[in-house]
Amino acid sequence: MRAANRRSEGLGAPTRRRGPSCNLAAACGLLCVIASCTSADELGSSESAAIAVPGPWVIPDDVRAAGDAQFVEFTGGGPWRGESGCGGGLLEGTARLRDYVDQYFPQAWEIGGYSCRPIVGDPNNMSVHATGRAMDIMIYPVGYPDGTEADNEMGDPIADWLIVNAERIGIQQIIWDRWLWRAEDAPGSKDRAYTGEHPHNDHVHVELSVEAAALGTPFFQEEQGPPELPSCGQLPAAGGVIDDLDRCADFFGPPEFWRAVDGAGEGGELLWTNSFQSDEPSNWAKWSLDLAAAGRYRVEFHAVADYAVSQRVRYEVRHGETSDEVWVDQSAADGWVSLGEFDFTAGGYQYVAMFDNVPDPVDDEQHIVFDALRVSPCAGDSCAGSGGDGGGDGGGGEDDGSGGDDGSGDPGPGDGSQPGGDPELAGGGCTVGGSGAGDSGSTAICLMLSLVALLGRAAGRRR
Repeated sequence: MRAANRRSEGLGAPTRRRGPSCNLAAACGLLCVIASCTSADELGSSESAAIAVPGPWVIPDDVRAAGDAQFVEFTGGGPWRGESGCGGGLLEGTARLRDYVDQYFPQAWEIGGYSCRPIVGDPNNMSVHATGRAMDIMIYPVGYPDGTEADNEMGDPIADWLIVNAERIGIQQIIWDRWLWRAEDAPGSKDRAYTGEHPHNDHVHVELSVEAAALGTPFFQEEQGPPELPSCGQLPAAGGVIDDLDRCADFFGPPEFWRAVDGAGEGGELLWTNSFQSDEPSNWAKWSLDLAAAGRYRVEFHAVADYAVSQRVRYEVRHGETSDEVWVDQSAADGWVSLGEFDFTAGGYQYVAMFDNVPDPVDDEQHIVFDALRVSPCAGDSCAGSGGDGGGDGGGGEDDGSGGDDGSGDPGPGDGSQPGGDPELAGGGCTVGGSGAGDSGSTAICLMLSLVALLGRAAGRRR
């Protein structure tokens, strides 16, 4: 199984995955009732849930309008003639697009491609996968590992972007969450319900045209920069705070290794996972930065001593065209901790990322915290700290750097020494952290408000 994402270089604008608590997306509370996942007093309950909005992929009106202007000739795989009729591997255009999606859409935990086989449910016709012109962009479904609802918050942005750029890339067909879009069909009739055997609830199926697979379309004729995606929100010149609950904060990797804690953290909630020894990250998180003004900014993360245990945590600060690596002892952190000062450009595609992997052996229960990030402008003597010149070691806690525990206390269960999961299982969702005993009244209010929020959201997103 590949890690959730191998590198954070050039990651795209975020989408959301959340755990159910009153401070998280409101609909999660309702889903906990529907899915019978209860908020546990014990920190790190492994009960999983996430926002599940019923119905298939709904293409936004502006995306549908852009799609109506696209035309790409459709070429199927032809009749199934056995292995002798298969192409033997991914064609170059498919491989190039796969690598691009892998780089800029970190919610894709794996991207499959070539497979010599007939269409699932249609043994007489060859799958386009067998020609080397198709790929499957894997998205954890809601309710890992048993859930069957597609995570539209993760998958929709990829599918929508592919529609808008279909002719430029050469995308002939997309299937996602029981819905199909085909570029050669008439405007106004390009999308419809998909009734094939597999509901495509755990992956976005993408087919390239013959021309695109041979690198003949404009997308492959010149070097491509980041995709044009909506900003999650812009930080003003005065800076600001991005909490782990905000749209500009995201976490990735196997959901069963993330734990949500209600009643702690800068915004009243935080997430934690465990550090482990590996060359590649499994669980990681990112705060995306879109700054209104260029300048030098101090970057700080927020930690809570009870949950910040690991003595070695790797951060990556992407500012302008430069990436700096900063290692931090979270066990010495409590409150705001500086990662340094960095020169940022105006605009997006800048970020701070935190990873769970270290090169050396790690004890069990070495928790790492993902909470809030603070970005503040600085100048002259106020920029006395390090950063922006290759990175270095981050400091300890707020003020004098003291605070935090010695790492010996265990805030709760959750052995993350071996993150990962079955690569054949695509899952997604969130994990319920403890919220304290005797809070049934607050829970009832939360669930009532959740119902209102979910109904409103469903009306705006679903048919």
